[in-house]
Amino acid sequence: MKIATYDIETSALSANFGIVLCAVVKPWQGECKVFRIDELPGATRSDDTKLVAAIIEELNQYMILVAHNGVKFDRVFLNTRATKNGTTLLNPRGNMIDPVILARKYLRMSYNGLDTIAQYFQTSHQKTPVMGHLWIQAVIDRDEVALQEIINHCMEDVYVLEEVAEKLVPFVGKINEWGG
Repeated sequence: MKIATYDIETSALSANFGIVLCAVVKPWQGECKVFRIDELPGATRSDDTKLVAAIIEELNQYMILVAHNGVKFDRVFLNTRATKNGTTLLNPRGNMIDPVILARKYLRMSYNGLDTIAQYFQTSHQKTPVMGHLWIQAVIDRDEVALQEIINHCMEDVYVLEEVAEKLVPFVGKINEWGG
């Protein structure tokens, strides 16, 4: 069964105003695949059409996706951009494990953010902070160093996510489009 964890980083929280800057897709126990808006031939910083299409093409190869807040943010954001761009959708009802949903349902945490859950489980990887100005520099100034810091943050999130998902496996029953 093909499983992958993934995370996206965007320029805004609303897909009608924002674009996807990057994504990291990590096949279960495999190597990260990085997708960057500045490295796709013919792509521009203001048009994420090719980036979104490449990310969705990769994700649609997996039977199960793991994304923190993936049901209500990542998948919806990608599909909103794909709809605007006229490209293939990420299976909107595909099988997803969403640690936010599992934590809300089975754990009593003070907060269900990935950072809180990772700290609780004492995962070997922990979330990294990213200052807000880096997004501005990456988007407006086309600062490659700022974008690389965002990508590094995204990669670390995927490593943390994989460890958190392993801890939450006992709570995963039948996997459905609602994340658990």
